[in-house]
Amino acid sequence: MQLPDESAGIDGIARTLVAAFDQADIVALGEAHQRKLDSDLRIAMVRSPAFARKVRSIVIECGSTSEQSTLDRYIRGENISLAQLAQVWKTTTQAANGFCGSPVYLDFLTAVRDVNSKLPGDAQVRVFGGDPGPGDTRSRETAAVSILKEQVLQKHGKALVVYGAAHFYRNLTKDYLSSMGDDIGIARMLDIDYPGRTFVVIPVGALDRPPAVKVDLDPDYQKFDRALKTQVRPVLVPLQRLPYRDFTAEEFLGRTVTTCRGPGGCRSVFKGSTLTLGQMADACVYVGGSTEVDTKAKPGR
Repeated sequence: MQLPDESAGIDGIARTLVAAFDQADIVALGEAHQRKLDSDLRIAMVRSPAFARKVRSIVIECGSTSEQSTLDRYIRGENISLAQLAQVWKTTTQAANGFCGSPVYLDFLTAVRDVNSKLPGDAQVRVFGGDPGPGDTRSRETAAVSILKEQVLQKHGKALVVYGAAHFYRNLTKDYLSSMGDDIGIARMLDIDYPGRTFVVIPVGALDRPPAVKVDLDPDYQKFDRALKTQVRPVLVPLQRLPYRDFTAEEFLGRTVTTCRGPGGCRSVFKGSTLTLGQMADACVYVGGSTEVDTKAKPGR
């Protein structure tokens, strides 16, 4: 995919990602859970006038497949009580983790609802809950992939997908993948039947480290800063571009996927891995090296 070398600021990144739908059918936008910056970016995308002309489907992690009718009614503009709407995220498999209750996810749904209110019915955007709710026996990622295949790709449509970034990594270590069962990654699963149709974007930058996780290699964000022309953060950069392509996943993604199995306590699954950022995703939203960006954000899996 052809991308600008750098797309700076929320609005600049949003324009580039909406334009990416001209070359891809699925834009997989990875997030750090609960981070307002990530929320601002996806809201800027859906509010772009070009978005609804190109994209009619959005699939979200913080939405239950069993509450699709409630979600549809809200997105169409019907009157839904907050208590009823909350069942959309409270009946997901991630309800116990609590992150889906963050206001940023309701803000996003409200933004889509507002955009739809200005569109005719046949031009509105539909939001699908991708997480298996009660009675849905599919695994988490299998459910999302089934929806994308049946509702989007088989109908020759386009979709924005919003999940924790680790669900989109194109590669993971063999030991970790062998422990994941069917859930080997949404982008990896889509690439099996629809190769080259998914564009993966992940966040890179400072996040609070979970206190139990041991990370032997602290990221040197100056490597990013020195290679960038713009001083604006966040900035979107393609990960097939040097030098970012060859930066190691262990250094810059080491806190995003962890395991507590085996001796030695909790640790990054990338420890000792030779995987690079260029092998993980197509582009990244670099937020900088300061945790002041949002100290409440959590690595997303």
